[in-house]
Amino acid sequence: MLKHTVSKHLLILSALVVSAASLAACDYDGRADHRASDLPPGKYERVSKSTNAYGTTTEARDRTEVSRDEYGNKDVVVESETTKDPKGLFNKKTVKKTKRVYHEEDTAR
Repeated sequence: MLKHTVSKHLLILSALVVSAASLAACDYDGRADHRASDLPPGKYERVSKSTNAYGTTTEARDRTEVSRDEYGNKDVVVESETTKDPKGLFNKKTVKKTKRVYHEEDTAR
C-alpha cells in the first residue's frame, strides 16, 4: 500500500513539473517583441549572453523603440541580433539580424 501511494505522489509531482515548465515556455519566448506593445513610449535594450557545455557563446541583443503618433496609434520597432561564436580557432562566428515593425491602432477614440 505504501509503495502504491509513493509512486502515485511521484507521478503527480512529475505531471506538475511538466505542466509548470510548459506554461513557463508559453508565457515567455525570450524575445523583446513578446510584450513590446505593453511598454510605454521610449527606447529599450536588453542583452543576454550564455555559453553552453561545448564552449559556444551566444549573445542576444534586442533594441526596442516604442512611439505614439499624433492620433495615439502606437508604433513598435524591434531590432534583434543574435551572435553565435563556437569555441575554437577555425570555427565561424554567425550573426543573425532581424527587424520587426508593429503598428497598433488606438481603439479608445
